[in-house]
Amino acid sequence: MNIIASAKKVLFAITSILLVFAICLAVIEFTDTNTKFSSLSPRNGTLDLSEWNPEKDGLLNLSGEWDFYWHIFLSYDNLRDLDPGADVKAKVPSVWNKYQIDDHSLPGFGYATYRLKITNAQTDTPITFRIPTMSTAYSMYVNEKLVASNGVAATNKEHFRPEYKPRNVSILPPASQFDIIVQVSNFIYARGGMWYPINMGTPEQMQEFNKHIVYRDIFLFSSCFILGLYYLSIFMLRREDKSSLYFVFMCLIVMGRTVIHGDYAVYTLIPFVSFGAIVLINYITLAWFPTTFALLLNELFPKEMPKKMVRVTVIYSLAMTLITLLAPLHFYTNYTYIFLSLAILIALYTLVVTGIAFIKRRQNSSIVLLGALAMIAGAVYDILCYYRVIAHNVGELSSFGFVVFLFLQSFVLARRFAQAFTSVKDLSRRLLEMDKLKDEFLANTSHELRTPLNGILGITEAVLRGSEGNLNEGQRQSLSMIALSSRRLANLVNDILDHSRLKHSDIKLNLKPLSIKGIVETTIHVFRQLNNPAKIAISSVVSNDLPPVLADENRLAQIMYNLIGNAVKFTTQGDIKVTAREAGEMLEVCVEDTGQGIPKEKLTDIFKSFEQVDASITRKHGGTGLGLSITKQLVESHGGRIWVKSTPGKGAKFYFTLPITRSQPDENDTNLPVLYELAATMDKQIGNIRASSTGAHILIVDDEILNLQSAAAILKTDGYSTMAVGSGSAALEEIRSNKDISLVILDVMMPEMSGYEVCRRIRDYKSHYDLPVLMLTAKTRTEDIVLGFEAGANDYLPKPVEVAELLARVKTLVNLKIAVDKARAAEVAFLQAQIKPHFLFNVLNTISSFCDTDPEKAGVLINELANYLRQSFDFKNLDMFVPLVKEISLVNSYLEIEKARFGEELTVEFNIDHNVHTDIPPLSIQPLVENAIRHGLRKKSGRGTVSISVQPASEGVTVTVSDNGRGIPANRLDKLFTPDNLTGVGLRNIDARLKRLYGKGLSIRSEVGKGTIISFTIPIGGVLLDSGHNS
Repeated sequence: MNIIASAKKVLFAITSILLVFAICLAVIEFTDTNTKFSSLSPRNGTLDLSEWNPEKDGLLNLSGEWDFYWHIFLSYDNLRDLDPGADVKAKVPSVWNKYQIDDHSLPGFGYATYRLKITNAQTDTPITFRIPTMSTAYSMYVNEKLVASNGVAATNKEHFRPEYKPRNVSILPPASQFDIIVQVSNFIYARGGMWYPINMGTPEQMQEFNKHIVYRDIFLFSSCFILGLYYLSIFMLRREDKSSLYFVFMCLIVMGRTVIHGDYAVYTLIPFVSFGAIVLINYITLAWFPTTFALLLNELFPKEMPKKMVRVTVIYSLAMTLITLLAPLHFYTNYTYIFLSLAILIALYTLVVTGIAFIKRRQNSSIVLLGALAMIAGAVYDILCYYRVIAHNVGELSSFGFVVFLFLQSFVLARRFAQAFTSVKDLSRRLLEMDKLKDEFLANTSHELRTPLNGILGITEAVLRGSEGNLNEGQRQSLSMIALSSRRLANLVNDILDHSRLKHSDIKLNLKPLSIKGIVETTIHVFRQLNNPAKIAISSVVSNDLPPVLADENRLAQIMYNLIGNAVKFTTQGDIKVTAREAGEMLEVCVEDTGQGIPKEKLTDIFKSFEQVDASITRKHGGTGLGLSITKQLVESHGGRIWVKSTPGKGAKFYFTLPITRSQPDENDTNLPVLYELAATMDKQIGNIRASSTGAHILIVDDEILNLQSAAAILKTDGYSTMAVGSGSAALEEIRSNKDISLVILDVMMPEMSGYEVCRRIRDYKSHYDLPVLMLTAKTRTEDIVLGFEAGANDYLPKPVEVAELLARVKTLVNLKIAVDKARAAEVAFLQAQIKPHFLFNVLNTISSFCDTDPEKAGVLINELANYLRQSFDFKNLDMFVPLVKEISLVNSYLEIEKARFGEELTVEFNIDHNVHTDIPPLSIQPLVENAIRHGLRKKSGRGTVSISVQPASEGVTVTVSDNGRGIPANRLDKLFTPDNLTGVGLRNIDARLKRLYGKGLSIRSEVGKGTIISFTIPIGGVLLDSGHNS
């Protein structure tokens, strides 16, 4: 096999080389001028024609030494009467910037006279001059006669006008000796002078020479035009493949350079092209050709041509384009060397890239390399000619190189397209084979699943009917769920089998006359039993007078069930109506609903296999997306058709037709067990399910009732108390109303609100430690798991779950919750232990002083101190909540002690609504009162007042403690609840506990010199969703 592959590569390489030579020979043959050039050339400003035989020697190229007169326009009379002497013997063609006069190089701007003396000419033979462009205006004289001019050659910029246009003029030599005088001026270009040589010959020779030049340019232009147009059409068909577009750009560039470059022969066909446009096109095409080639290589060989280098070339070309468009012409033509050097570097780099691709044996690299070599060789030749490194005798060759490259490149692209077509054809064949294998696998698997399913269903039904004795309610419910799950799986298997059979036209229909009215009403009866009639009204408007249809009874029932079931899915409330009418030889049935409708772009897709309009509806009601596809195929197998009309937001109408028969149906009542089997698999409405126990309370959230009941049954075995809800909104409501929940087991895929969103809502007011969340998901990709953790989950389990693993993870998270609750209780104990020793010392001193002066008062204080200490050190009772009355009693005891110490300097005001009966966190008011006295009033001069208020509010019960003390500075107020603040341990502790319990902490307002107000709210039966404290 390797030998054959190698032989194919060698054969392909040989073919490619032969193709290049064939293209070159064709171009050369077509454009060959068959014109000889004489070896005679001017010397010392003189050309002797005595040895020139036009018929034998061919054309003369007037390249050589001319007399050059700088900054003066001389006429024939001036030179004949008083020859001032040439400033230099100038080599032509060349730019005069290279000439030196008095050891100084000439500038680009200026004007000059060139003169060439012709001797021994034949006066009876006409001569034709072919005059190329010169920089950038000239007037050519033969003796005193003006024979040709371009633009306006002037001695100043004001009168000067540039022009590019080749000229052909014929003369009869005025004498055997005459002068050719060329006056040249340039005030716009960076370089001036006679750029290209003048050719001289007989009129017949020159006509033939010009004709072939025009043919050459037309051939190049039309070749690029046809190739560009062809590949532009290919790009329009396959826009993802940019190689065709870049190839079109290259064709446009070659076309542009063919029009304006070199001898400008095509100028005769397009005379309106201006001087500025020619220069602009010349420089822009020069800048973009290597860049477009780099872009093309990036498409062909992306591993060898990095995108960074492509960006560099694009930046270069954009910069060149901007400079050309915005800068004066003399500016950017003065830096042509730099621009050309960069272009050559890019061209060489692309050549290296192509060579690397060839070495690595990339596909088509050999052809691209051959084309690149031809193109670069022609371009380098023209650049060398441009700077007169070599004589420009052959003509402009870069266009030839471009055409060779473009032809080869077009062959590469055509080969790529052919290979892509072959690849697509092969992939299509393989996909068909895989599709066939898939269908066979589904069919075989479905057949194999049927046997164990029948066994499960049979045994379950038998046990439910009492074959193993009487069952209690829990056992009966569990077995019913097993039977329901089995029927759903059996229905799915049947759908897959039907899909496979219909696809291969392998389904058998038991056709007979049927009354459409009976089947419609039976189907509606089934759905009325399953759905809430108050929300969805299902009705039939089918006449008894309609003729029967020829159909398979079970399949027609399946069609009606699928269409009405689809209407029920997408109609939350409203009407579903079934109508029928005769339509020629067919009966047309319509199922109309007032549901959400179907978007216009989905109308053509809903009958495709596994296509679903709304994924959230599918999650809510289940389904595989096969129902409407099977319905369509069943209708068509009966000889009918099905279609749909819909307006989004207003509902949908499904129409189908069946053939009418004149035979009469069986008079027996319609009895369709298939409908009841299908109906048995429909989802039941999910309500809240509760299973009481003495263990931790766990909330299970899943939209699938089977999952809810199975999870509840599993957790019941380990003694957990469970609550099960079927939606995210119900879960959030349960969490708000039930503070005893220790864990949430949350399904990810649910309708309306996903598990991720539910978890985020929980984390708005419950931390990972306050309420752990265990996610159950069928998605096991890393990104899906990360998404769950980012939403706030503590742990996750993939479906289907292993019972032992589920119980182990539940136990871990429940223990975490218990440990956190104990830690919080310990925080309360820590707060209780915050009684300072010097506080006790001061109280005892106060009691001691009263023993002598007021023994009765001392006894009261001893009782209050005992009550205060008893409640503060009640370590046996670390409950999360205490009655409000108990907390107020603690506050009273503390205040009696403090009032005894401060006397009349402390005033206490109570504003407590005695109708308020609620539980609050322990030690949540007393520390606030203590803080007001110790920090607000102690260092205040004069009388201090502390107010305690407990009043009902719209959100619950608001507790407020205020004082008229010295207040808290703003800079301290901002840092009061930061962890590094060691002076506000009590306040920070209360704030943290309130946030954990209710989602909202302390609200503090303070003004220096006026006092402080601290408040918090105990919500009624729930939590406050906005967290944080206000200051």
